[in-house]
Amino acid sequence: MDLFACRRFFLLVATSLFVFLSPISFATATDLLLFVTKQGDTITVRAVSPFDTLEYTIDSEAGLIDKLEQIYDRIERRPEKTGTLDKVGAFFDQQYRSVREAIPFWKENSEEDRAMDESTDQDALTPLLAAAGNLLLTPVAPLLAISSRVGFVVDEECLYYPFDALHVDGVPLFLKKPVFYALTEPSPTSVKASIGWRGLVVANAETDPQKGIDTVYGCFPESLRLDADTVRPETMVALQPVDFILVSADGGIDGLQLKHLVLKPNTLSALAPKLVYLDCNLYGINLNFIRQFHKSGVGVYVAPIFSRLNGSVSAQTMIRFFRALKNGDRPAQALLLARKTLYDSQRLDNENEVTALRSAFPFRVYQLN
Repeated sequence: MDLFACRRFFLLVATSLFVFLSPISFATATDLLLFVTKQGDTITVRAVSPFDTLEYTIDSEAGLIDKLEQIYDRIERRPEKTGTLDKVGAFFDQQYRSVREAIPFWKENSEEDRAMDESTDQDALTPLLAAAGNLLLTPVAPLLAISSRVGFVVDEECLYYPFDALHVDGVPLFLKKPVFYALTEPSPTSVKASIGWRGLVVANAETDPQKGIDTVYGCFPESLRLDADTVRPETMVALQPVDFILVSADGGIDGLQLKHLVLKPNTLSALAPKLVYLDCNLYGINLNFIRQFHKSGVGVYVAPIFSRLNGSVSAQTMIRFFRALKNGDRPAQALLLARKTLYDSQRLDNENEVTALRSAFPFRVYQLN
């Protein structure tokens, strides 16, 4: 038995003893936290679990950052949407002084690159996911195997890296474990919904044509439903605190674009929600919203780090997520169930991995407080 196998065996035995002897909840006690920091082209990871702590560095020669950038590029690209990456770059340009400093690869993509067809993406993406996963996740494979959840505690510069899409034993991490992201070390517990939750849901016929929000509204009938075309500033001012917020809309860096107002992060956080779910392109990497929600005490924030697909896929993500919440699952587990069922259904329909990832992966859970 080699050293790696011995360590894995020891950790499995330790897990059994820990679960048997410890009065602490197993669901929270076995979180694996991966503190990921970036300095130049070097990534440092500090892995912390109840069973072990280790730290390792992936230097520039390994090319992990380049691989992560290529992965984001290939998942985000839509053959039918030319110029998408330019829009993403412009979005980030309003948050960083220089897009080149934060995400240089977006400015280096040519029109020919953006027009790359999906078959070429498929040929390149799977090896990239495997290679990057080998660099980042293989060193903690024994800890991953015995952890109930995985939390990536990341620098702001690393927010757009899709760490949980990377392969572990040939499968994307987000299909194997509940995953959440955080800016600082999170609290050991997370939000848990109840049937009596009262939410604010804002429906939008343009961005949610399948009316997924109406299905969610039916799951939480105590909620208030507003329409994106009729809600006005005075409506928001008069609202009372809610347990959760769900909005589907288009948006820029400053806020969600409704017909008569722009919903800014402080407007939403003023309602003291425990959870905010925004069905809006790229809002999983909108620093203004993430920082405000973190500062104001919002517990969980869910939004896509990519351009999510309008229509049935986007609607099914929110429906499956909120149904799982209603049934007692915590947010990271609820998103795991939503993404895994969507991914599996795409593969059953003979879609390739790129299409399945673009359908199932875009949304991310942040555990902010």
